[in-house]
Amino acid sequence: MKIDGNIIYVMLSLCLFVSCDGDDDGGLMRNEFLKKTISPAIVGERLEFAYAMGSLDGPLGTATATASVAGAAGTGFEEYSYYTTRTAISVNGVNYAAGNDVPLKTVSGTSTSGNVSTAMMEKLVDEIYVHPYVPYGSNKVNLDAATIRYFYVVPEEARGKEVSFTFTSESSTGHKAFCTTPAYKVSKMDMKRLIDMSNDGACYFSIADMTAYTREEVESRNLSGNIDFVYIYQNGFNGFTYGHAFISPGSGAEYFARDAVASSWTKNSTKMEKRVDVRDAQLKGNIPNVYIDDIDFETLQIDHALDFVLNFVNDEGAFMKTADSKYLAYIYVNSINSNGSIRVSIKRYML
Repeated sequence: MKIDGNIIYVMLSLCLFVSCDGDDDGGLMRNEFLKKTISPAIVGERLEFAYAMGSLDGPLGTATATASVAGAAGTGFEEYSYYTTRTAISVNGVNYAAGNDVPLKTVSGTSTSGNVSTAMMEKLVDEIYVHPYVPYGSNKVNLDAATIRYFYVVPEEARGKEVSFTFTSESSTGHKAFCTTPAYKVSKMDMKRLIDMSNDGACYFSIADMTAYTREEVESRNLSGNIDFVYIYQNGFNGFTYGHAFISPGSGAEYFARDAVASSWTKNSTKMEKRVDVRDAQLKGNIPNVYIDDIDFETLQIDHALDFVLNFVNDEGAFMKTADSKYLAYIYVNSINSNGSIRVSIKRYML
C-alpha cells in the first residue's frame, strides 16, 4: 500500500514539526523534526526529539541521527511510534481507552556507534497506524510514514558547549531526506534529585558533593570543611518559630536548636536567600514548565544574604553561595515531614 502526499502532509503537519532543509532531488522523501525537551540540557539528562519521515516511493528503510558530540550511554532511537486510539482497544495484553497514545513497533532494530544512531524500519506495520478505524491486528500494510523518538543523553564532554543533530531518512528504494537542527547550548549546571535528610540522621549537606551526611560520616571522614549547611527541625526555639531550617555551620549558636556542630569542625558560613515561588520543574518533577538555568546563577547577587533560613514548607527553596565562592546552588524542598525529615533536590553551578 502507498500513502498519498495528502496523508503524509497531514501526519507531519499535525505534529507541528520544524521545517527541514534537505529532500532528495525527486521530492519522494519528506522529513521533519521536533525537539520535545524544553528544559535546560544538563549533563546526564536526556534530550528527546520526534523525527517524522514519509516516503512516496516504497516503504521506509532507515533513519539516522548524527550528533555533533557523541552522546552518553542510553543515546539512540526508540523502537515504537505512537498513535491516538479512537476506541478502547487491547494491544499486546495492555488495555487502552479512547484518546490514549498507543505504542506500535515500527523499528526492527537500533544501534548507536560513536555519534551516529541508526534505526532499521519495519517494512510492514499494523494498518491501524495509518487507518485508525481499522480493527487492530486485522491487516498489515507498507510502512510509508512514521514518527519515531530519538533520545540524546548529554555527556560530560558537552558541558558548557553546543550540540546539534542531523537526522537522515532513506526509503527502501534509496531516496533520502535530511534535517539539521539548530545548535543547543548545554548547561554548566549539575543536578541531583530527591535527597533525603533527617534531624537524627543525614542532616549535614555538602554542595560540592551534592550529598547529605550523618554526623558519624562527617567526623570519621573529616568532612566538616565540605559541609555548607545543617538541616534542623524544631517546633520552637528561643521564643520564635523555627520549623524546618537550614543553618550554616558558621552561623551563631543561638540559631542551633541543638549541639549540631562540634567545636573542632571547620565552620563554613554559607550565604542563603529563601525563595517561596521558584518551583523548578526539573527539581519538582512536574509542571509548571519553569526552569532555573545558567543565567539565573550568572546574575544572582546574594553576597549580603544571611547564613540561615527558617520555616521551610513544601515547594520552597533557597539560593546559596558557598563560603569559598566556588559554587552557587538552588536547594528545592520537595517534601517535609513533621517527624523531622525533609527531601530536597539541588541544581549547582560552579563559579
